[in-house]
Amino acid sequence: MKPIATLNDDEFSGLVKAAVDMPDAPAAWVRSAVALFPATAASPLGKAADAVLNRVRAVLSFDSWAQSPTALGLRATASTQTRQMMFSAPGRDIDVRIVSANDSYVLAGQILGPDENGAVELSVNTEEQSARLVHSTNLDDLGSFRIDNLRAGTYWMTLHLNNAAVELPPIEVGGRG
Repeated sequence: MKPIATLNDDEFSGLVKAAVDMPDAPAAWVRSAVALFPATAASPLGKAADAVLNRVRAVLSFDSWAQSPTALGLRATASTQTRQMMFSAPGRDIDVRIVSANDSYVLAGQILGPDENGAVELSVNTEEQSARLVHSTNLDDLGSFRIDNLRAGTYWMTLHLNNAAVELPPIEVGGRG
């Protein structure tokens, strides 16, 4: 038999047709062949590489603080207690609302896009630590989340979804009234 690299198109086509017509190996032989190669656990380096490759950054596409009250159709003297933001990431949008509640704030939102399971992590950077997890919650069936009792400050939100981690830009809670 000639090496494959030296075959012309007709000869190669004939080999492909012959291979397609061949019967499959018996299932027991296939299982035995697969068993020869034990499954290996993913290495920590491989897990870290997967995490980096599946990390996505969202961008701010709308912020109600960036609009003047008249542009939003509100009276100039009226002050709104709700801040709405819309973030965009490949394949999904993230609606976030911050509402003042007594001496704290409520951060609520929804993932708009494919049905996903996942969790929301909110962290804060302090002078003592680089990042500290403040709150974590799971998404509900509609992709919604709610975090109560937040203090004014700057927070970093990460959405851990089925196939990616979506990082939002820093979110300023409070500080403008």
